[in-house]
Amino acid sequence: MKFFVGIVPNLAIAHQITEIQNRYGNNRLEPHITLRAPVIPLNGEAWIQAVEQVAHQFSPFEIELTPTGNFGNKTLYLGVRSDDLTRLYNTLIPQLKLYEPSEPQDREKDYHAHLTLGRAWCGFTPKHFSAMRKLADEYVTSQRVSFIANFIRIYYKPDNQKGFQTHKDIQFN
Repeated sequence: MKFFVGIVPNLAIAHQITEIQNRYGNNRLEPHITLRAPVIPLNGEAWIQAVEQVAHQFSPFEIELTPTGNFGNKTLYLGVRSDDLTRLYNTLIPQLKLYEPSEPQDREKDYHAHLTLGRAWCGFTPKHFSAMRKLADEYVTSQRVSFIANFIRIYYKPDNQKGFQTHKDIQFN
């Protein structure tokens, strides 16, 4: 089974982001900030326990959303600002890697915290990106948009199934 770890914004912010996305397509998953990209752990139970142990070392913390950015022409995202999120990432990843196969092209070394608005492979076009960028930038610059992260969400994807689902929420201490 494949897993990944993320932080989800509160319902009000998630709703605003989803409204922007849904005007132009379907991003196929709720708004979230990925902490660990999808992986098939060597030992799923131990991997989940490692997430729990790290989560219990952290108190809830604030995350601010900032204007949009992009990864080439493939992904449009909202920026994220939080020193605590970076600290959580730097604590979590070494613990998870103990239960994961080694990967030659380890994507985690270039971690860039963000909240994805749309991906080209989900059907979003450059025209969609331009329109979403305008709406998202207006949203985060017309007011300070932030939320308190209270938990880590583990997502899973059963073998040979489409799409990730919520597996478990782990509360911070």
